[in-house]
Amino acid sequence: MFKSHVKSTIQKAQAGIAFIIFAALLSQAFNVVQYVYTRRKIQQHTVEKTYSDMVKMQNIVNLQTSVESAVHATMGDVRISLNNPERFYGIVSRLVSNNDHIVGSAIAMRPGYYPDKDKLFAPFAFPESKDLEAQPRTKLLPYDYTQQDWFAIPFENDSAVWTEPYFDKGGSDLLIRTFSLPIHDQNNAVIGILTADVFFNEMADDDDFSYDEIDKVNLVGFIFQLLGLLLIIYIVWKYAIKLRQVNKLILEQELLGKELQIASDIQSAMLPNVSELENARHHLDIQKTLASAPDVSADFYDYFYIGQKIVFCIGDVPGSNVKAALMMSIIRSIFRTSATLNCQQSQSPSPAAIISSMNNSLCTINHNEMFSTLFVGVLDLNSALLTYCNAGNPAPVVISPSTGAKLMDVEPNIPVGIMENYEYIEQHITLIEDFTLFLYNDGLYETTNLHHEPYGQKRMLTRLEACARHNDEPKKILSTMQEAVESHRGSALQTDDLLMLTIRMV
Repeated sequence: MFKSHVKSTIQKAQAGIAFIIFAALLSQAFNVVQYVYTRRKIQQHTVEKTYSDMVKMQNIVNLQTSVESAVHATMGDVRISLNNPERFYGIVSRLVSNNDHIVGSAIAMRPGYYPDKDKLFAPFAFPESKDLEAQPRTKLLPYDYTQQDWFAIPFENDSAVWTEPYFDKGGSDLLIRTFSLPIHDQNNAVIGILTADVFFNEMADDDDFSYDEIDKVNLVGFIFQLLGLLLIIYIVWKYAIKLRQVNKLILEQELLGKELQIASDIQSAMLPNVSELENARHHLDIQKTLASAPDVSADFYDYFYIGQKIVFCIGDVPGSNVKAALMMSIIRSIFRTSATLNCQQSQSPSPAAIISSMNNSLCTINHNEMFSTLFVGVLDLNSALLTYCNAGNPAPVVISPSTGAKLMDVEPNIPVGIMENYEYIEQHITLIEDFTLFLYNDGLYETTNLHHEPYGQKRMLTRLEACARHNDEPKKILSTMQEAVESHRGSALQTDDLLMLTIRMV
């Protein structure tokens, strides 16, 4: 009876599978019809839109040329009036009044250029209301314009610039693009920026293509596919109980995938977000590479600036799950808190004190007995003095064309989260002028190939030595190391994250 029941179940399952295949083929046939019809309509629209785009592009070019010409023509009045800045209000007002496309204009001077004026002196003209026909009125910009792209980029590069679209809050309160032109003094030094704002809608694309016919065809297809889907769901549901074990396995795999995705998202969200412009302002070239393994690990790094010092860390929490990723986020938050407090309390931040504070905090809340390796450094950008403390992390490498690639001397301190009140020892080293500091986690030298042979520290140092001889840039060093490790791994699975970080003073 059991065999008969199994046979009957198999026959019904086969019939259900046959119906599902038929429904899938029917759905695919309708998809082909949809594809052919939609493709023809889109091809027709593409031809029409290409011509429209050409006209639109020409209009944009003409508009930009008109605005640029008006700004260049106004620059003469600006330079003549440099000794009488009150005339700036009239200049920007006339520029807005005499040009239909310009909805705002400013003359933003270098901070403190006029000692008897406000430090930030930027007369600005804009329409009295949203009605662009209204007479413009003038005022001083009420915010710190030195941080805005329309001022900072052309001022630093000494070149005319069109900005990306942005909302001019506090100025014209419109979605605009700005054309910025540097103002020069008699010595050809940049002393300010003359701007013209253009309403973004005048430069935006408009597409009046109607999708009604395509939508009707797609709606009919959707209804047929929905009916087929409902029938398929009914068949699958009818036999779901008998296939419970398989479904349970699938569900477990899906849950595992979601858990790993959550862990990966947590890891990515906790990494620092410091702009290249900020690094360049401190004369640092900072590059990083993080190649995640299929299972989520919890390698992390962080850094921030305090005056003329950079405080940074790199570390690794063992594990390949959400638990490890959450632990990494906690440690990263504790690092920020401990490092910030230490910097506030002392003009000479102490990596050992930072790690000690982190260790005690983790030991207090660490009921799951998790731990993390960690390397914390404080680099004085004036003297190149590096103060550092290592808590079980691999020793960094100092790369220089004059000395090669040398492992730094590190004390064998224990990882954080293991023993409360442990006394961590910090060290000091003055880096030479042409150094590159190379930091990494164990995923680099523990990468194995199909023969379970690790990449190893010796291969790492040999490759870095070659980079030192060629005086490679930090980005080149990272790409070289990543290619070397991946070449060694070959077709073997990646079992750990590969995290590398370089710091170079430029």
